[in-house]
Amino acid sequence: MQRLARLILIPPAALLGLLVASGIASAAKTYRWVDAQGVVHYSDTPQPGAEQITLPTAQTYTPVPVPAAAASAAAPAGPPAQTAAYQTCVITEPVAETSLYAPDSVNVVVSLDPPLRDGDRLQVLLDGQPLDSKSPAATSITVPQPDRGAHVLSAVVRDASGKMLCSASGVTFYIQRPSLLSPQSPGKGH
Repeated sequence: MQRLARLILIPPAALLGLLVASGIASAAKTYRWVDAQGVVHYSDTPQPGAEQITLPTAQTYTPVPVPAAAASAAAPAGPPAQTAAYQTCVITEPVAETSLYAPDSVNVVVSLDPPLRDGDRLQVLLDGQPLDSKSPAATSITVPQPDRGAHVLSAVVRDASGKMLCSASGVTFYIQRPSLLSPQSPGKGH
């Protein structure tokens, strides 16, 4: 039993040498023997007590040649095209169904994955009307002095040609403002 365990443990260098030898000289004779300590050896030189073994031939692959005209037509000219779609396109601020009491402004943040690419433009809409962005690469826009009531935000990313790449569904938020009938904040109490 102990001898069998030693036969199974082949040193990695010997196994690598065997594989290399089989690929280079598949027609060469290979011999295998076990020494007095139970270590298995492989060689192309016969040793006393060695047995000749037959190794399988190495598996090879020859690719089909591609005609030169087809290869040049398949290769794109210029820089590689970017992936058209964004994996994530979501409005993260304000949180949907949030009520804000008398804010001076509302910060709108759109999260994109991957980040907004060069040439792509984010357009944020408040109640269907585009908001003016100070930077075409901005993913954050401030809405100054929003009116009282319910508002719906949506966002669209378009490439340079105007093609829509992704959109964020409508996020509704509510603005509460003091009035003569309700001058106090609902959160502050009366």
